[in-house]
Amino acid sequence: MARRRFWAFLLTMLALDAVMLVAIPFVVPPDPTARLMVFAAVLATIPALAFWLAYRGGFERLGVWSPEVESEDSADDE
Repeated sequence: MARRRFWAFLLTMLALDAVMLVAIPFVVPPDPTARLMVFAAVLATIPALAFWLAYRGGFERLGVWSPEVESEDSADDE
């Protein structure tokens, strides 16, 4: 179970990083200093958000994913 949560944490971080790197230039003015400050703030908060989602039950609360639930493939194997 810990390995599933680690992979969920890692994939969540990568996905949030990709989304924010694409979205920030559309939201923040073209000032380089402003963009740098927003990128730094977002990149500092993404690990905390990914940790909450993967390890503190965030995905379960949102009803998206639960590591305790076996997938259908592994249930069919037994």
